[in-house]
Amino acid sequence: MSSTFPKNSKKVALFFTKIRNMTNHKSIVRYIYMLLILCSIAPFNLSGQNNSFTEKIWEGIGGKTNWDNTRYIMFTVAGNEKHPEISGSRKFLVDRTAGNLRFEGRLKNQNVVALLNAHSGDLQHIYTESGAEMETEDYRDIIPALIDQYTIDFKILSLPVSLLSSSMTGQPDSKILNAEKMLRFEFNSFLGDAGAFYISEDTGLLRRMEFDGKSYIVDGHRDVGNGLILPTVLKGSTDSVTYQKVASFTEMEPEKFTEF
Repeated sequence: MSSTFPKNSKKVALFFTKIRNMTNHKSIVRYIYMLLILCSIAPFNLSGQNNSFTEKIWEGIGGKTNWDNTRYIMFTVAGNEKHPEISGSRKFLVDRTAGNLRFEGRLKNQNVVALLNAHSGDLQHIYTESGAEMETEDYRDIIPALIDQYTIDFKILSLPVSLLSSSMTGQPDSKILNAEKMLRFEFNSFLGDAGAFYISEDTGLLRRMEFDGKSYIVDGHRDVGNGLILPTVLKGSTDSVTYQKVASFTEMEPEKFTEF
């Protein structure tokens, strides 16, 4: 017996090495398996939290259903003029579904009524303020600027909805502002800039914005029709945007987009 053990010692050692390797392998496999389970659970919880925050923001404007059911919005806005050819207070009536747009305001130093499509950029008719039709060719060059101004005005009016699609990052922080509990969210892009916004923990109303190196108070929340609640004031230290009149509709006369 003693003469044969040394001859087989290498085989025995190799056998136990294999056993030990298998044990280590099983431990590694078990560790990886548990890690995968944890990784699959973490995004689920994060998604659930984000969903609750999203629901709170929708709650603040009267619910996602009310927004989705609102096809037409009319608003008059002053401030935040981005193009010198478009000056003063301006009024828009928009068909959110078709992209049809009715503009009443000042273009090229003249009060006009313009009927166009924001999706295609097609200017269909343009009138003087008294209803006389003018040549559309004289105003086609300004239509891209008009659509850009409308887009900015509409995004600010529908600020809570705009921010929901602004690539929010991370989890919100709890803050106290003016004796009110707030949730602070960061975002990657709104009108081309990163920043943050604050909503009330209790009501879901948007209260403050930080972007473009400035801070803005968001105020003037009111029911604009059909239970839809939108902010009408964005006020900074040096500039502001005010929506004097806002109304939402589920139906509208089609002639508003085809005739004076």
